[in-house]
Amino acid sequence: RGAGPGAMLAGLSALLGLGADREADLGVKAKLSSPGWPGLRTGCHVTKQRSGKSMRFQAADMPPMCNAVLFGDAGDLAALVASLRGLPEMDKHTMGGRCEHQTRDMEHFMTSQVGMRQLSGQCFVQGVKAFELKTPLAELPADRTLSFACQRRPADATFSMSVAEVAEWQASYQAFYASDMYVGEEGKACLRKALSGQSSCGDEAFRMKFVVRISKNPVLMRFDGRLISREADDCHAGEVHLVSVCGVDFAGRKHDVADVTTYIRNWRQVYRTAEEGNLVVRHGRDFVPTGKKGFLDRSLLLRDLKKMARLRLRAQDAVGVQVAVEVGIGLGVFAGDAVGIGARVRLLSAQALREVLEEERFEHIRLVVVSLPVFRPNDNFQHFRKVFENGTYKGATPVMLMDQDMHAIAISAAAAGFSVGELNPADSHGVFGEYWQNLGPGTEEKLALTTCGLLTQHHAVNPWVLDASRYTPMDV
Repeated sequence: RGAGPGAMLAGLSALLGLGADREADLGVKAKLSSPGWPGLRTGCHVTKQRSGKSMRFQAADMPPMCNAVLFGDAGDLAALVASLRGLPEMDKHTMGGRCEHQTRDMEHFMTSQVGMRQLSGQCFVQGVKAFELKTPLAELPADRTLSFACQRRPADATFSMSVAEVAEWQASYQAFYASDMYVGEEGKACLRKALSGQSSCGDEAFRMKFVVRISKNPVLMRFDGRLISREADDCHAGEVHLVSVCGVDFAGRKHDVADVTTYIRNWRQVYRTAEEGNLVVRHGRDFVPTGKKGFLDRSLLLRDLKKMARLRLRAQDAVGVQVAVEVGIGLGVFAGDAVGIGARVRLLSAQALREVLEEERFEHIRLVVVSLPVFRPNDNFQHFRKVFENGTYKGATPVMLMDQDMHAIAISAAAAGFSVGELNPADSHGVFGEYWQNLGPGTEEKLALTTCGLLTQHHAVNPWVLDASRYTPMDV
């Protein structure tokens, strides 16, 4: 991820449910950076170094699909729950690795239809290509049609939208933030700076996990890469919101240094430090592990994970979301497997969600579905199931754990007439879609390729993103 050799890696852990994580830059071959990962085959083959040998893993290594599990009483949502259980098995291969075709299709759409113009030699953040629009969308004729098509199979399907529709989706943009993290007008200014990709490493990056960005955001395709056919101004697909929010980052990187120093008690022993006590940084970004296992401040981490969950659920409830589709935020590379804390972080994340759901009562949210695609034995699905099965779940809102495509869930629920929110594990840099032109390395990038998010949540496309009047404080 980012600039330099090995940055564009096959996005296994990133494909849904594993957070905004990017595979570590381990070389030009795609490797899995979390210890204990089995070999998985995705859209392209993936290799993993073991005892000096490169091994190719086949589709047979993929664990079988896990059955959906419901906690709580579905009540009058029984029909919806049944329809979700009946969804076809998720395609975990097509977009599991390098999303070259989807990237080129999105670049073609953004260039030919939206007027994207790359800014040569410029980046929003390191490794993220900067661009601008030749003409702001607001200045285009409202009845003009923008059409997204697959360049390899142009006759298969076309997803069309009018400029007026896009303007409506853009105008739905709101950012909700924890009022104790961004205080007063100075706090709003800091948030606006971050949402333009200018958050500084340390404190400003740390605070980004307490911001939720929401907008109406149609889905272009499921993760099978097959474009959904749509005519402009067709509302039959229902209403889907994209909910962008950061997770805790234990990947050991300079920009999120505050996550390491706040939640890992013995960080000075876990990572190499210089004589003056500062963390040693390699390749301008990565901290250097010593091999020591990390010890978490569990109570502090759980408190903040609950605060994050409460914020994103209350924010969705505030905009009328009825079915909230969650994923595992920060539970891939960001979970900290490399320093021995990954399993505990996953359990704490599940515990935080359960406790918040048992404490909260929502006006609009009626069902929470957690999309946790299984790529390996003892994956996030098993961690969440373990936590929710520990005693009787007492929440007023039923929860469903699914080894399933988040888009398939969202599309199905929206078609049934529900307002849906689907979670986008974002990055603390604040730029929507982040490295989307780097062939889809992580979940955030894949969501940029499969939804209208670049139109609705990118600061270079949607002017409402940097309008502080759209920022709403929440006491969580």
